[in-house]
Order: sequence, then structure tokens, then C-alpha cells
Amino acid sequence: MIVGVQVVLEKNSSVQVVGELTLKEGEFHFEYNKNYLCSSQAIPLGPEMLLIRRIYQSKQLFRPFAERIPSRENPAYFEYCKSVGISADENNPLILLSTIASRGPSSFLFKPIYCENFTGSDLKCFRNNLGLSVREFAVCFDFSHAGVTRVETGKSDGREILKRAEIYTLYPEVALDQLRRRAAYIHQKKLERAQNWLVNSRNKKI
Repeated sequence: MIVGVQVVLEKNSSVQVVGELTLKEGEFHFEYNKNYLCSSQAIPLGPEMLLIRRIYQSKQLFRPFAERIPSRENPAYFEYCKSVGISADENNPLILLSTIASRGPSSFLFKPIYCENFTGSDLKCFRNNLGLSVREFAVCFDFSHAGVTRVETGKSDGREILKRAEIYTLYPEVALDQLRRRAAYIHQKKLERAQNWLVNSRNKKI
């Protein structure tokens, strides 16, 4: 079940998480990623969604998203839907955005966020698959060392840590980009192992 849309920016061979779009009780909610807002390469989704605010809410789908969904009057609309495995009668905007509208003329990509219960055990499993210690994992992904330990041992729900870690597991290319940025803080052999695991994980999703 798709519960949201992850917006990612591909630019100059790098990948950045821009933010998330969700729909709750008939209202659209978009939240820019804090790290993205601090990035020197950040660009707004559109003139209606400038970087001066982090959170936007609206009863109507925001224009930068709405403009990406093909018109049903387009003769090729049925083929678009068929190619991504959805019904031509589908009207859930989150599903449409993350399928037929996932790629467009801009560098922004829309990816589905699925309803999954990512736990402290999943976090530890992900870290072990990368072959990183708690300290190395925390440094590479900009987490608190103590925070990761508390989540893995069940002493904290660590929602923010789990939320971000889940994104890395769903979108390995984002984790790869983060590792490249932090390459100087980890031993070369461990870096190569972590990158290889993420590349294999990404290839399985393609």
C-alpha cells in the first residue's frame, strides 16, 4: 500500500532526498527534508513551494505535482497506465505520482513510500549488512551514535532515525550518495563492502 511520495533530486551525478508528500484526511501535506534545505544545491519544487518554508499544506494537489500527472484525454494515457501496471481508472494521486508521473522533464523523481513497519531490529540488520560498526554507521548517515544504540536495543522508538534509515533501504542510491559524501570517515575496505552491498540491493530493485 502506497502511503506517500518520496521526492528525490538527481543532479550532477548526485542524489538528494527533497521531501515527502502525504495525504491525510483530505489534505495534502508536503515537508521538505531538513538536510535538503541546508544544501547549497537545493532548488524549490516550484514558485509556489519556495525553500523559505519547510511544510506546505493544501486541500488541492500542489501544482508542481499536479502538472506531472498526464491528462486522461491524452491518447496514450491507457498505454502509460498499462506500462506501469495500474488501471486507467486509478484516481489516487499518490499512486499516479509514483507510477506514470514518477519521471518528468525536471530532475525531480517521485518514488512510492510503502506502509512498512521498520523496527530497531531492521535498523541493526541494515547496519550489519553494510558491515559497519554503530559508530561508523552513525558517522556515515549523520545519526547520533547514542541514538542508534538506543534504537537497536529497544530503549528508544527513534522515529526520525528509523524513518530515515527506511528511506536508505528503500532507495539504495540515496544511501550510496550519502556514503560517497562521508568516504573520508571510513576505512576503504569497509566503504567498498558497504557500497557493493548497496549496489547489489539497488540492482535487485530495478
